[in-house]
Amino acid sequence: MVICFLGDSTVQGIGDIQGLSWVGRLAQASFALSPARATTLTLCNLGVRGDSSLRVAARWQEETARRQRPGEDMAFVFSFGAADRPQKVSLPQALAAARDMLRAAKTAGTTLFIAPPPSSDPAWAAQNREFGLALLALCEELGVPGFDLFTPLSASKSYMDALAAGDAIHPDAGGYAEIAGLLAAWPPLAGLLGL
Repeated sequence: MVICFLGDSTVQGIGDIQGLSWVGRLAQASFALSPARATTLTLCNLGVRGDSSLRVAARWQEETARRQRPGEDMAFVFSFGAADRPQKVSLPQALAAARDMLRAAKTAGTTLFIAPPPSSDPAWAAQNREFGLALLALCEELGVPGFDLFTPLSASKSYMDALAAGDAIHPDAGGYAEIAGLLAAWPPLAGLLGL
């Protein structure tokens, strides 16, 4: 199986001096449990810094198609919305793009969505929360499993301190490890990764 993780810089792992993001940490956890899985399960981090919902929508199909070999199953883990504020993407635009992406992805393989994490900038945090809730409601409508990162992370002193010490949107390595820990316990993603 090929699992493609698509989204913005919080998927890519900006700010992580270990260069793993939460995607690499989940891969490590999966392969540690079953070393043979490292040759049969391909995890592709397709996060791009600054990518809005619209930019992810414009590239996801071509980028994932290039990573599929004949006979392989595909899965898609989307996480976007955090870069929509600086890119001036409206909520209706983001929802329309997400609806098209998630519908199309569901026809091609297992599809999951992770709502954007908090920011230590109040205005940015408010928009991430608004977009995240709306996108999670859309996921429920479409039958796509969705995970709310915002609630547990915004209540985490260690995570919020990591954001405040950095650039307000990207955590340090410890913050990405915290995200990975939350996602490793989420049954839909844990099932894909064998965790």
